[in-house]
Amino acid sequence: MGPPRAYVVLAAAATLVAAGVHLATYGPEDWTPVLSAIWPLLFFGIFPLYLLVAFALAGSHLPLDVLISDLPRPMKIAGGILLGYVLVNFAIAFRLLQGAHAEDPIYTARLFTGHALFFYAASAALGYQIDRVRRGFLNVSGGPRDDTLEQAPLPAPLSRSVVLQTRLARAECAARLARWPGLRGEATPDLFRLDLARSESSLVYAVGRFEGESPTFIRLLLTFKRFYLVVIASTVLILPLVAWVMSGVQFAWQGVLFVILFGGGGNIVYGIVQMRRLERQIRRATESQTAPIG
Repeated sequence: MGPPRAYVVLAAAATLVAAGVHLATYGPEDWTPVLSAIWPLLFFGIFPLYLLVAFALAGSHLPLDVLISDLPRPMKIAGGILLGYVLVNFAIAFRLLQGAHAEDPIYTARLFTGHALFFYAASAALGYQIDRVRRGFLNVSGGPRDDTLEQAPLPAPLSRSVVLQTRLARAECAARLARWPGLRGEATPDLFRLDLARSESSLVYAVGRFEGESPTFIRLLLTFKRFYLVVIASTVLILPLVAWVMSGVQFAWQGVLFVILFGGGGNIVYGIVQMRRLERQIRRATESQTAPIG
C-alpha cells in the first residue's frame, strides 16, 4: 500500500534541492543561466512524484484529513508558513512578470521553483504519513473527533441533529456499526464516532450516543469536519488575491466568482449529500427510524 520508504527520502531530497534553487534566485545575476537550466527540470519533476502519492491515496482510501491532522506540530506549522510564502511569492512574481520584469528569467525561476518547493514538501509529508500507516505507527481506523463542534454544533446546513429509535440493543447496534462496510470509525455501547468508508475525502462525520433499552434511542449529530471547512474558507478568502494578481487578465473577477460558487459552494453541497448518505448508512446498520421525541 502506497509508495515505498525510498519515495519519502527522494521527495525530501527534492524538497531540499528545490529550496536551494529557489533561494538562489535571490543571489547574483551571474547565476541566471544555471537557474534557467535547472528550474524546468525541478518543476516538471513534480508530476511523477506528486501523482504517485495521489494515486496511493486514491487506491488505499486513506482519509486525507487524518493524515494531515496527525502530522507532527512542527511540520504543520512549517507547512502553513511555506504555503503562505508560496502564495505571496506567486502574487509578487506574477505581477512583476506582467510589468517591469516581463520575461525576466530570475522571476520566472522564482515563481516556478516556489511551486516546486511546496509540492515536493507536500509529497514528502504525505508519503511519510502513508509509510507510518503501512508500518502500523498511525491508526486511521479510529473515528474523527472534535469536542468543540460536538458541544456547540454548527448551524444548519453544516450540521444536523436527529433522534433515532431501534428495537436492537445498544451492544448489538455498536457491533453492527463497527463492522458495517460503508462506515469507518469506533463504536461502543455508549457512543460512536463514524465517517464514510472508502472515501479519502469524507467531509463530514457522525457522533451518536445511545440511550435506554427496548427501544434504544440514538441521539445523532452529523457535522462537517473542521479541516474541510478551513480548507473551503481559506480557498474562498484567497481567491480575491488571485484575482488581483491576474487583474490584467480578462474575466479575472468572473472567474473568481465562478470558483467561489462552484468550488466553495459545490463542496458544501457535496458535504450535505455525504451527510445524508452517512445518516442512511447508520439507519441501515442499526435498523432505526426517526424517533417521535426531540
